[in-house]
Amino acid sequence: RFRSFWCPLIVTMNVLSSRLARCSLQSTLSAASSSPKLLARSTAVAHQWVVCFSSVQSPQVVSADDGRQFAIVDKSRNPKLKPSIVKRRMEVLKTYTGKEKDIRHSPWRLNLVCQFAAGLPLLEALQQLEFCDKSKAPLVQRVLQRTSNLADIRDGLKPSQLEVAECFATHGTHIKRMKIMGRGRTGVMHHRYSHMRVVLREIDFDLKIYQARTVGEKRKWIALQLAAQQDAEQTRAELKEWERLEAETMQKRKEGK
Repeated sequence: RFRSFWCPLIVTMNVLSSRLARCSLQSTLSAASSSPKLLARSTAVAHQWVVCFSSVQSPQVVSADDGRQFAIVDKSRNPKLKPSIVKRRMEVLKTYTGKEKDIRHSPWRLNLVCQFAAGLPLLEALQQLEFCDKSKAPLVQRVLQRTSNLADIRDGLKPSQLEVAECFATHGTHIKRMKIMGRGRTGVMHHRYSHMRVVLREIDFDLKIYQARTVGEKRKWIALQLAAQQDAEQTRAELKEWERLEAETMQKRKEGK
């Protein structure tokens, strides 16, 4: 009874509040056309509304005389983005899948290890697994490293540009064996096997910085972004050098013929 009475009322109030907010914003902009000061204030208010639907921009980076780089960060919290905008940005990012099947381990116990890496940047996840005392932590670390090598081979993405989007374990084919018990009784004993799945995704640093709730989180993602940019520049330089060497080799072969 409570849900049937209050839920439609709450939805109606939310719709009315959103409509009233839009009408007040339109009336403010129309009334501000006569006064320049009021127009500036109303334009700022409109910008706060429109920023939720605009593209996310990266912070401005300033270089000092000694070579150090600083990012200009706004301490105010940004408006929350719509889930549809976040989903569209996530769909564009590149993903890489790694699997490991028939692991002689319980899926519940293996998921405890996978939780150390899920949702973290790849370098931080590897560091967490390095100091994990679980028996299958080296196995999860090897699967992550193998999937990272796949990203490097396909698109030249370094570990600093990747994050662990998914890392979990599921049930494999369990083997049943006879369990010997007292008083001449027997039972069923299961030897459990697991399958593990890992998904690495390219990091959208601009989105991470925008969604950061504190200044410390923004500083963290900005530092990671700068490190990823350096790795990307190094990868591009190595690729150009490789292409130049290949061109020289082909030219020598043609001259020899």
